[in-house]
Amino acid sequence: MLRSQTEYMSLDAVQTDVFHELLQSGQTVRPRHFSTVEITAASFTLLDPRNRCIYNTARKWSLPLALGELSWHLSGSRIAEEIAYYAPAWSSFADMTGRISGSCYGSKIFGSRSPDESSQWSRAKGLLRTDQDTRRAMLIFADSQTQFDPACLDAACATSLQFLIRRGKLDAVVCMRSNDAVWGLPYDVFLFTFLQEVMALELGVDLGSYHHFAASLHLYERHIGLAQRALAAPPPNRAAPMPPIVQLEDLSKFLTIERAIREGATVPTASGLAQYWRDLVKVLKLYRLSKALGWEAAIASASSPGPYLALLLPLMESGSAAESTALDAAS
Repeated sequence: MLRSQTEYMSLDAVQTDVFHELLQSGQTVRPRHFSTVEITAASFTLLDPRNRCIYNTARKWSLPLALGELSWHLSGSRIAEEIAYYAPAWSSFADMTGRISGSCYGSKIFGSRSPDESSQWSRAKGLLRTDQDTRRAMLIFADSQTQFDPACLDAACATSLQFLIRRGKLDAVVCMRSNDAVWGLPYDVFLFTFLQEVMALELGVDLGSYHHFAASLHLYERHIGLAQRALAAPPPNRAAPMPPIVQLEDLSKFLTIERAIREGATVPTASGLAQYWRDLVKVLKLYRLSKALGWEAAIASASSPGPYLALLLPLMESGSAAESTALDAAS
């Protein structure tokens, strides 16, 4: 548990308690010779899964990276180059074919082992439709081939994502064998709560709570200063949830636009998209522009940066954590 509280309204509040407990009570361990402080069997509940963004300015959480990872997973990709556009360190976890073998959750969720086999997503949704009380709607990420191979560059940190319809709402339960508090936790929660919301929409049920369990929740030694700065920073003025997803059918077009922006190709018009998706497209376009001009010039050039400006402003400072520090994806 995290201190005396296990239920939170925002991911910002979760991050604060996680950093506090790790710095106060974490035990030093050195898996694979990387020094960390760790708490074991940690759990929390996010009561509002849409409150999935980090507004703490000292934390410098990256919405573009969160959206990039989300798009990569939703597309079912395993290609490291595609996600490395947002976080170059992903390339270091690729195999000799340039693919990610463990943390490719989207590939495992939406892919299938044969043309005759439906995806885990489809099968889980089918179970929930036929039996709303089912306990079997679980997406599995871990596999023994990568898990026990010491030479594997990337073993899945998340082991499962389970959906439960209770009290007429869709809850999500995620189990992690390993969870880095800086580069794992906030981006994992963003991804899995988004998937939870998509599943709720496809099933036509209300969104419930998000439950997170980590066998090892840890902070790398090199991130201790970042955690201390985040705790010392003033509480965010605004920690607002994302609006509800609308026009879920626009998701495929959003992914097409994301790919065009990332590849520097001609970007299809977003005019037909719902405002929800157009606002996310603005973030991706600003990120692309920031690579050439820097964040300050990119934001200054935007006539209407959109509702997520407060999340982008901390990235204007040099040395943004999301861009300069190696990920610990294979922790």
